Amino acid sequence: MSSSPPVRSNWLFAILLMAALVFVVLGRVPGWVGVSAIVRAGYEWALLLGGVALLLGVVNVLWLHIRRIALGQRDWVLSLALIAVLIAVAGAGLLSPTGAASPLLEWVFDAVIAPGQAALFALLIFFMAAAAFQYLRIGRRGGAWMLAGFLVILAAQTPFIFAWLPPGSAGVADWLLNAPVMAALRGVLLGSSLALLIVGLRLLLGRP
Repeated sequence: MSSSPPVRSNWLFAILLMAALVFVVLGRVPGWVGVSAIVRAGYEWALLLGGVALLLGVVNVLWLHIRRIALGQRDWVLSLALIAVLIAVAGAGLLSPTGAASPLLEWVFDAVIAPGQAALFALLIFFMAAAAFQYLRIGRRGGAWMLAGFLVILAAQTPFIFAWLPPGSAGVADWLLNAPVMAALRGVLLGSSLALLIVGLRLLLGRP
């Protein structure tokens, strides 16, 4: 008896999810002006809810690190640095008349965040190379073809290697990226989206 309210709420969430999906699909069809207005309002509410969720996440992170400092847990100095940076950046944006376009925030983004992101993405190539070394081996089935395609795309995207390639190689690389690679990528994204939708529905309906 006690499990009936969660089941009903799960069914309600599933119905709302399917209704939103139907409205989004119909909003892509030309001629449905009223549906497009509803979808646009739904997007605005989604952005609003996303902003509120982000704010709650920031408050939660702040509270967790304050507790870590108060309890003197391990690496509490890092928590103190995180809180100091959070307060400094948020205060610079709130106190400045230009808001997010304040010079201090632009300097933080250009001098701290952007180099950090670049360094992080630069490190990803080493992890990808290690994973490729483990999988893209000639002895494995399909490994030779994947290794050849990887080397071709890598050579076409690397400037100092591309300068030594034949003139027609740029067109071949562009065709590979725009035709078979993009088709496979869209298939993977579509399959992942459908799988995520099915898993979400199963979780909402309480069926593992």
